[in-house]
Amino acid sequence: MTQQPPACDILLLGTGFFAEVMLTDLSATATTPLRVVVGGRNAARMGWLVDACRSRAVIHDTPIRFDWREVDFTSAETLAEAIGALRPKVVVQAASLQSPWKVDIGDSAWSHLVARAGFGTTIAFNAMLAWRAAEAVRLLGDRCHFVNTCYPDGVNPLLEAAGLPITTGVGNIGIFPGLIGGRLPAEDLADFRVLAHHRHLVEWRKPGPERAGAPVRAWCGAKELEGINAMTLDIQLPYRDLNLISAASAVPVLLALAGEGARRCHVPGPYGLPGGYPATVDETGLRLDLPPGLSEAEAIAWNRQFEEADGVSVRDGRVTYSANARAALAEHSVEIAEGFAAADLEDAFAAVTALRERLGG
Repeated sequence: MTQQPPACDILLLGTGFFAEVMLTDLSATATTPLRVVVGGRNAARMGWLVDACRSRAVIHDTPIRFDWREVDFTSAETLAEAIGALRPKVVVQAASLQSPWKVDIGDSAWSHLVARAGFGTTIAFNAMLAWRAAEAVRLLGDRCHFVNTCYPDGVNPLLEAAGLPITTGVGNIGIFPGLIGGRLPAEDLADFRVLAHHRHLVEWRKPGPERAGAPVRAWCGAKELEGINAMTLDIQLPYRDLNLISAASAVPVLLALAGEGARRCHVPGPYGLPGGYPATVDETGLRLDLPPGLSEAEAIAWNRQFEEADGVSVRDGRVTYSANARAALAEHSVEIAEGFAAADLEDAFAAVTALRERLGG
């Protein structure tokens, strides 16, 4: 009888910079003998990441272990084969078909369109691999937590609308508790909560005085802090290097889901909600941890106000572009501008891929 390989605690799909930061931080912070497997297509890259993380675990004297496995991302069925063999507690989707840095540098007609219409116009690209991985988890009986790192403020509501499993996203909102909390007295951080949306990343990439829209909200206990923008006007977020904070904020979430004990965290798209929220996380999942006096409905409504500027919303099972995004997209394709049903992601992906190729993205 062929012996089944040992189960892993975390399967991380993807080998980009976001994945690299998560892996290297896991290697330095885990306190239990977790097994992490890196899944991807580039054997040389995976081999180096695993050797680097094994080395860091030795340096930091942590009991975590690392391995890698080649994974076929072309369908939910091929992904299910890999996930089924590894039997992870947590699957983390960190590979996307649209690099955020590629659209940010503004070197093509496609990137100019995204800048004009909002990052939400890339939702089909960010959702496609997450869709396949979530479908693979569903095919296997939904026996693990599924975590998406790719534009979770928009993609996670799409997955939920399509009936696919989604535990939470990571990153995005997780940036702001670190940046704001780093400017507060240590005694204020024990009961510190933040509410923020992906749109705030866009605004904080501008010089501070140029930020638009409602600012990030933060509380110490029941007291909401005033003047968050004024406190942080000198901060102008970078692009790729932002992962040094964003991906790091994912690590407590993954450790909690893998069984290292409950943590208070900040997560985007928990269970498919739009935007980002404070939450408590453990191996059973997560629960919103909102400030006293703020209801879940109020928090969701506050996050939804940023969808127009971000360019996309998901409601009643349908992905709808904002008025500005529709107008920009309609110059190239009226059909794409009309949005799509969450269940029709594959067709929408094909249509937007053709448009991106035509625009040189």
